[in-house]
Amino acid sequence: MTTELSLGKKIKNLRIQKDMNAKELAHMAKISVGMLSQLENDLTQGSVETLRKIAKVLDTTLAELFKEDEENLIVHNEAEYIVRKMNRKKISFPDSSYNCELLVPDLQGDIEFTLVRLSPNRNCEEAVSNTKGEHCIYVLDGEIIITLNKNEHILQKRDSIRFSLQIPHKIENRSPKKASYISAITPITI
Repeated sequence: MTTELSLGKKIKNLRIQKDMNAKELAHMAKISVGMLSQLENDLTQGSVETLRKIAKVLDTTLAELFKEDEENLIVHNEAEYIVRKMNRKKISFPDSSYNCELLVPDLQGDIEFTLVRLSPNRNCEEAVSNTKGEHCIYVLDGEIIITLNKNEHILQKRDSIRFSLQIPHKIENRSPKKASYISAITPITI
């Protein structure tokens, strides 16, 4: 069983701490008030880009938004180091053709380590980060296409790649079959 990361209450609490109303936060983050309301009421998880915009306005990071409160943690010695497959935290996105599970206990370290599954024919928009860092991918199943600076690279099962986060990139599954890969990003970008 996976644990869903809830962001709504944390976003609302941070907004209130900053003495902002919902309309102000939505305007500054360049999202609709309706979208913010859905996020704060846990009706949607929002896209990574939307969450980045909100985090920036709230003067925090995505890692902090995903961080669990200490009173919600069940403390077991091994839980600090080991993630059992039935206890992986699932990160939800509005795009149901893309899902992620954390392969590390939390996002408090220096690496974002995830299992990513892409549905068939899943296309995406180009991403680029201002953060210096690296993204490594190891394909577990299927075929993905990684575009770096408009150059396409086809990766199949057991292929891997490493690239700078500052290079414009996109990761797609254009095939009619599912694809999955392990993603390691440093520093954490979620």
